[in-house]
Amino acid sequence: MSAKLPEIRPGVNLCCQIEPDVSDDFLTFLNQIGIDHVYCWFTPEQYNYEFLSRLRERLEAKDITLYNAGAVHTAKSRKIILGQPGRDEDIQMFIDCLAMLAKAGIHTTTFTWEPDGVWASDWKYPTRGGAITRACDMKVLRGQGLVSGKRYTQIPIDTDAFLKKGLTHGREFTPDEIWANYEYFIKRVVPVAEEYGVRLALHPNDPPVDSVGGVACLIKSFDDYRRAFSVVESDFLGMEFCCGCWLEAARDFGDVFSAIEEFVCRKKIYLVHFRNVDTTLPSFVETFIDEGYGNMLDLMKSFLNSGYTGTLVMDHSPQMVAASGKYGETGFAYGYIKALMNCAQQLYQGGASI
Repeated sequence: MSAKLPEIRPGVNLCCQIEPDVSDDFLTFLNQIGIDHVYCWFTPEQYNYEFLSRLRERLEAKDITLYNAGAVHTAKSRKIILGQPGRDEDIQMFIDCLAMLAKAGIHTTTFTWEPDGVWASDWKYPTRGGAITRACDMKVLRGQGLVSGKRYTQIPIDTDAFLKKGLTHGREFTPDEIWANYEYFIKRVVPVAEEYGVRLALHPNDPPVDSVGGVACLIKSFDDYRRAFSVVESDFLGMEFCCGCWLEAARDFGDVFSAIEEFVCRKKIYLVHFRNVDTTLPSFVETFIDEGYGNMLDLMKSFLNSGYTGTLVMDHSPQMVAASGKYGETGFAYGYIKALMNCAQQLYQGGASI
């Protein structure tokens, strides 16, 4: 029998990433700017019941909820994604972590079908005022101007091998292979997620293109999400709705407002990544939340009007100059997002439609 869905406060709840060894000062800062939900990525050594329960107790003392947790070695396992030897052991490790999360009182975790993580052509691209941000130019990632030894991925790869062949794992992996590997994984873990009451939030590929590094991308469109959810119908399988990815590939991903309405109605959106970009693929730059081409107020209104209940996260904000302090970009982005929420709420209460 499936566990009950976790209790979640109604409405849009602001959420912020924290480090596993988060300081008391940063938690006080979150109290001061009115954020009471957080999420965290852990190292393999930290991803255990004892560490998570101690962190959760620290957070609860500050009236902060640890909403979701994950670790790259489980959420982005190359063996699972590529169907390599040892994937069954990694799937069992993922299952064991679901039991650990449930015991620790954490009921949402994330995963993505990206064996190399997020890609970029430049991780230190200068944007407004010289702030440092991520740029993604597919001409570069497909071989035009690659630089030996340069970092292009979130998870380290052999960049020299990538430079020579354009492949990150020795050969090409077709869409059929990638979908078969997803089905193999999801059919095994969803029943366990239901048993323990831990929701699985699937993030899209970033960038959402047909393939990168020779590996076909799983989630790059509205219909890909529908297909992913149809493999196993479950209230415990949903998504991280990444506004940034949707804006990166707006023409191919499909209408973002229709997607919000459909997936909120189906209760498939567990958390939202809220960020903006300057334009669509084949080349984009991540911008500050108050610039870029995406209408963030309309997006906020759409989540509110659709009845979304879950968290909303500032995602990939440019890094400000040191004089802004340790929390400059965080304070700026969340202040802007809170203003958007207030405007959207007033428009909603006044009966204005999007």
